[in-house]
Amino acid sequence: MRDQTPSWAVVATVDEPPALVQAFVAWHLSLGAKEVFLYFDRPDDPAQSLFVDLPQVSVTVCDDGNWQAVSKSRPHRHQVRQMRNARQAYQRTGSDWLLHADADEFVWPDRPVAEVLAQADLSIEALMVPVAERIFTGDLPDEMVLTGPFRRPFFGGPKAGRKRYGPGFDMTHRGLTGHSLGKSFVRAGRDLNMSIHRPRPQGKDETLALVRAPGLTLLHFDGLTPLHWTYKLTRMAEALVNRDGMPPSPHRRAQADALLIDPDGAMALHDLLKVADDALIAKLVADDLLVAPPFDPSAAFKSYFPDADLDLSVTTIDAWLRHEKAQVLDFLTS
Repeated sequence: MRDQTPSWAVVATVDEPPALVQAFVAWHLSLGAKEVFLYFDRPDDPAQSLFVDLPQVSVTVCDDGNWQAVSKSRPHRHQVRQMRNARQAYQRTGSDWLLHADADEFVWPDRPVAEVLAQADLSIEALMVPVAERIFTGDLPDEMVLTGPFRRPFFGGPKAGRKRYGPGFDMTHRGLTGHSLGKSFVRAGRDLNMSIHRPRPQGKDETLALVRAPGLTLLHFDGLTPLHWTYKLTRMAEALVNRDGMPPSPHRRAQADALLIDPDGAMALHDLLKVADDALIAKLVADDLLVAPPFDPSAAFKSYFPDADLDLSVTTIDAWLRHEKAQVLDFLTS
């Protein structure tokens, strides 16, 4: 028998502007999440204290004590830390399903999330939520950066994509600067290893029962602001130079290489890959790849943080980056 009202949870490893993490939590709680697991990658992140009044939110500080409890030491690679945290949350959750996402990713449902999950046959172990990535169409509004529209992946192949969308397509994956795989709701209590995009069966010869989640989209804000996007790409470029971390996917490597070749062209690179002019918008519309949901987390934010302001302005985010991530931002000029 299928679950009639399945519960679900979200896990994220976070090191982002505090208001973004609050919006992430508030939005998913407003959709019906039973639990939100937050793993703070920086032990001294002051945002930890923002969630003490929300019993649905489990805060884990990723300090040495925590890593000693779940691992021999703090994993050097960020992706490994994410997976370790998600796997711990999978063992801890009391919910029927667990979604592993980043703080800049928000589920957009056409119908209630629990209703979608309830339709999954018990043989299904994971539901993949397809992604749509935010693009810019002109001047970025300063007041609140969690706005659309969004671009879905192009599945026509690289040659067709290059012909349709231009040479910048080679520095994307199916037209997206981030990932095109989406993220997965994973059924709890199964013999599975949580990963970044989809779980993995424990046995080498086992297969994963994975299907697409009908009626759900993952809205990915890959770069809240141009500086935020540049910071994340610079972090990747620094890892490449220092041979540190997991090798990036080919399109991310191409982006990082372009940044290293021309650091002064960072904003031009952003605009090439992230800003859509009228001609590109028309192509996306013709290919049914443009979506513009009326996404706005403001009401959810106010519901769960009534005494706080949703300050996700370009000015505030960029000031946070320059204060908290100056060492990374200075890498290209050092």
